[in-house]
Amino acid sequence: MSGPAMGAMAVIICYLAITLGIGIYSGRQSAKSSEGYFLAARELGPYVMFFTLFATNISAFAYMGAPGGAYHLGVGFFGYLATTTSLAAVFFYAIGYRTWLLGRKYEFMTAPQLLGAIYNSRGVTLVMLLAFAVFTVAYMLVQPIGAGYVINAITGGAIPAYVGVLMVLIFITIYVFMGGLKATAYADLFQGSIMIICVALAFLLIVFKIGGPTEAAHNLMAISPELFGRGNFSLEQWISFGLVIALGVPVFPQLFTKYLAAKNPDSLKTTMTLYPVAMIVIYIPVLFLGAFGTLVFPGLEGKASDSIIPMMLQNFYAPWVGALVLSAVLAAIMSTTASQLITISTMILKDFYIPYVNKNLSADKEVTVGRVFIFVLAILACYIALNPPSAILTIVTWAFTGYAVLTPGILAALYWRGSTATGVICSVLAGEATVALFAFGIIPASVLGNWQACVPAVIISTVVLIVVSLMTKHSPDEQRAIDDKHGFMDSIFKSQNA
Repeated sequence: MSGPAMGAMAVIICYLAITLGIGIYSGRQSAKSSEGYFLAARELGPYVMFFTLFATNISAFAYMGAPGGAYHLGVGFFGYLATTTSLAAVFFYAIGYRTWLLGRKYEFMTAPQLLGAIYNSRGVTLVMLLAFAVFTVAYMLVQPIGAGYVINAITGGAIPAYVGVLMVLIFITIYVFMGGLKATAYADLFQGSIMIICVALAFLLIVFKIGGPTEAAHNLMAISPELFGRGNFSLEQWISFGLVIALGVPVFPQLFTKYLAAKNPDSLKTTMTLYPVAMIVIYIPVLFLGAFGTLVFPGLEGKASDSIIPMMLQNFYAPWVGALVLSAVLAAIMSTTASQLITISTMILKDFYIPYVNKNLSADKEVTVGRVFIFVLAILACYIALNPPSAILTIVTWAFTGYAVLTPGILAALYWRGSTATGVICSVLAGEATVALFAFGIIPASVLGNWQACVPAVIISTVVLIVVSLMTKHSPDEQRAIDDKHGFMDSIFKSQNA
């Protein structure tokens, strides 16, 4: 291995070691109880809560896909991102606060458990568990692939991609296994900070190599003025993208875990306030870098532009500098994967294993069994990352749309007393069936014109929810559960308004 590659490798190992140390140290006490391990003892304060939601939601797309989009479409691409992330932040609180209230009162630990309990319906729990699991497991399984490619690129090919996959998965699995959600959250605090710092650093390092922001902007305006426009986006595309992000992101199951783990409502309010600001801080620099990339590497086609930031760093600086800056990409991948890992293991344990396999599992054994699930999922992730089947990749491509069609049922459970368990179940099944028909080409995308499949899927999900709920009645047990949960929330809101 050459000297420059060894320098890059040293930066990567140092970053992974720091993340591992923070995770293990912060989670050492909370891992002693089930609630402590899986929900950080419901003690995530405002800034830890913000950074763990922020870091969990920022994926490698922010550093690879978004700049690649701006390379071809211009900085107007940010309009897409700004609109939708702001709407998502509103839903964080709209969904998160009621989830937190019910979680505190009834000690819920997962989204399927909470939603099923509102209707006293195992059917709702199982349908939600299945939908969440299909998309989240698939999403988690392919995340390490990106990490392997990043490490391979940073080291100039000295470290094979499969070795990078193994490195990242081993480090993630150790700190999640040892410390649970608290380890994940405090590692996210570090990794979220790294993301913001490294984006600013990348912007400064690259822009001042091409003459500074003013000269770069003037040069780009002279060559490609269209890259400063709002982009050639139709109204249908704006609405479609807005729906899939605004409705899909807030109902990620790993975010439900964070809602349930919040210390108080202020944690959620702080997150809702800061999240749009953080999106601006992240996306404006990377989108300008993507557009400025046409000055340094003109003529890139297709997905080749996704690597424009690494390409410019490698062009101007030694590999260890690129490794330092691109640790933000590793941070994004690791934070998302770690949160999904702890969340999926919690759902399998609480929503399937205990109710259907071992109802008599003692509380002191729950952490042990949860760790077994984490280990098994990590092994599965390793295998899939090294041998990704096409079906998995198709599911991941449609994951955001799959999450978005769950939102009508989730909002109904939290806000509409008249909704029924049957209505929610039929809503989820109809919406996901619509997604599947488009995803596997049974219905050609061409029938939608400029619309995306999320629009008809969400509309169908919503209509089915309303119609079926109006046509069906609550059973006595279902009515009591609804009255109990909604009565509790109503009493809280009345006392706040008094």
